Amino acid sequence: MPQSTLFHLHFNTPSVDEAANHLERAGLPLDQRFGSVRGESVSLEPTDETPEGFRFKLQIHQRGGANVTLAPGRRPHFEHLGLIVPDFEAALERAESRGWSVRRNERRTFVMAPWEFRVEAHPPDGEGVVGLGDVSDCRLEETVLRVPEADVARAALADVFGEVPALRIEPGERAWVETFVLATSRTSRNVVVDELLGG
Repeated sequence: MPQSTLFHLHFNTPSVDEAANHLERAGLPLDQRFGSVRGESVSLEPTDETPEGFRFKLQIHQRGGANVTLAPGRRPHFEHLGLIVPDFEAALERAESRGWSVRRNERRTFVMAPWEFRVEAHPPDGEGVVGLGDVSDCRLEETVLRVPEADVARAALADVFGEVPALRIEPGERAWVETFVLATSRTSRNVVVDELLGG
């Protein structure tokens, strides 16, 4: 079974600005902000002025093959991770055969893993990943995901999506990304998620 590539992490935090500054210092710049004005969806580039009445929804920090989303929330929370899955349709069939819910829409597909987080799955040529850059410019590595029943989760995720070299699953009381590394061809920076999200 082919390996899948971890490219995306999504977090909620009450301190989006502080988390954004932390990511910028780690080398992952702001790419886009999303929200609405009077009910109409609005996408803003980093240099765009914020329109009057803008209701912020989330923002994306991206460089190379690494994409981290920050969204407001009452408490720090790991929401989901994103994978590029070479045998996409077969992986979705494997997930459904385990009784996992699969929700598709025109841009992304979510697989509901039974450990309090979702997996956003994309084929290699999917709309959600075509905007990624060169992984030598930046990529996610050494991501530590803590979950209850870590051995079961590790085996099940590998069975559905194949091995994910950048992801290490360890025991924990709840689903939580403890750390991840932003790696380039010359440097690597370890990001501690408690420090990132202020939690």
